[in-house]
Amino acid sequence: MEIRVVDFDVLTKNYTKYQEGILNLSNIRNSFIDRIEPIKKEMETIINAANSGLIMDPKSQEEKNNKFNQLQDEAMSIDNEYKVTMRKEQDELNKRTYDELSTIISEWTEGKNVDIVMGKMEVVWISEKNEITQEIIESLKVKNLY
Repeated sequence: MEIRVVDFDVLTKNYTKYQEGILNLSNIRNSFIDRIEPIKKEMETIINAANSGLIMDPKSQEEKNNKFNQLQDEAMSIDNEYKVTMRKEQDELNKRTYDELSTIISEWTEGKNVDIVMGKMEVVWISEKNEITQEIIESLKVKNLY
């Protein structure tokens, strides 16, 4: 039985489509920051006004408190949406990357006498002759995916 081992972390970090996915995650993150930043500034304005020492009538103070609470709820809602969206996008990126790299590894094994390719994280010890990470990276380069 012929066993080979590949380091998925190394492959993933060097896989062009994964890097593009990370850039997309960064863009999603930035869009959420753009949405929450005005809310944050308005909340800071309300806090600064409250701490300025100016005396407000009770009605104005209540309106500011209500507005602050509304902004806080909106910010929390955006934050929750951000967490759900990022988790979903990251999970999809990881699955897609794993599937695509698995296909590339499967293609690499064609014509070779290999029975099993394992991830390096599960292996306690491996002889260098069984380590194929660099060979798979070369396959990525040939496909312009490195």
